[in-house]
Amino acid sequence: MRDASRGERANSVDERKHITDPTYQELMREAKLHSRNETPKAYGWRAWVPRLLTGALGVVFLVSALSKAGDFGLFVRQMRAYGILSNHLLLTAGAWGLITLEFGLGIGLPVYNRPRYMLSLTALLFLVFLGATSWATLNGVAEECGCFGAWLKRTPKQAAIENLILLFLAILAWLAHGNTQPRRSRAKTWAVATAFLIGSLLPLGFDFSFQRISESHPKGIGADIRQVEIEGVAGIDLNSTPYLLAVIDLDCGHCLELVEALNALAEEPGIPSVIGLCINAEDRRRRFMEEYEPAFPIGRIREDDFLRLLADADLPRILYVRDGRIHQAWNQSVPDKEALKP
Repeated sequence: MRDASRGERANSVDERKHITDPTYQELMREAKLHSRNETPKAYGWRAWVPRLLTGALGVVFLVSALSKAGDFGLFVRQMRAYGILSNHLLLTAGAWGLITLEFGLGIGLPVYNRPRYMLSLTALLFLVFLGATSWATLNGVAEECGCFGAWLKRTPKQAAIENLILLFLAILAWLAHGNTQPRRSRAKTWAVATAFLIGSLLPLGFDFSFQRISESHPKGIGADIRQVEIEGVAGIDLNSTPYLLAVIDLDCGHCLELVEALNALAEEPGIPSVIGLCINAEDRRRRFMEEYEPAFPIGRIREDDFLRLLADADLPRILYVRDGRIHQAWNQSVPDKEALKP
């Protein structure tokens, strides 16, 4: 009995020495790191299906971000057409942030960095897209979804169906990924961080100018508009002739609702002539004229002039101009025709 007891005490002492041994402690630390980074490990279809799906979703985001940044002004106008936001500063910030997020995901998904987090963010983003395009489809407020800028034009209804499919693929990739966790890499983390940084600067590489959001827009009253050039409407003399200028977007739901009221003003004798001003493409302007047959002409102006006339107001905006200056303004409504008569 005494010998057994002595043996047990000896073994206990040996174990304590073994546990406190630096080499043993280092091996245990490596084992914990190894298990934390690679356990459990995926095999077969669980290994390649999530990577294939995340890579494909990343390509979609990259193309989307580049197309939006390629014509930033168009993307902002397409967002405005949804009628969810109307303030230009908020629209600009929202468009910029979305491009940054899409470009970051466009790199983060293919490199497979923290895939569960990336796929969760992807699914949430597609859910937001699905809600926005479905709302636009039900309310008929936008003609183009704006998902890929001018590169690929589709209706909100088409985009809603595509967003639903992409949402399903993101959820499928998340489920297929399961509890597997690939080894974390500093190189991947730096690649994703760099992608988000590049995405935040991406609009600057195309046609965006800080002047569009930093310049002080006049409130309108008294502003000189004699330098505004109007394309598509002949015989306009802003220097002396009084006019009612309707600042509109041909894809804006609120603007479309006021077409009949603007027609009534245009047909009323004894008041200034009504002229619509937009920044939409020429083919869109022609299709609008054919479809709605407005009783007033609609011309195209430059985007910077459009933003100055709109100032910090919402679309549509009606301006009474005389002698080349703005004398009165109405936001999202038309003036009373009796008040316009001399």
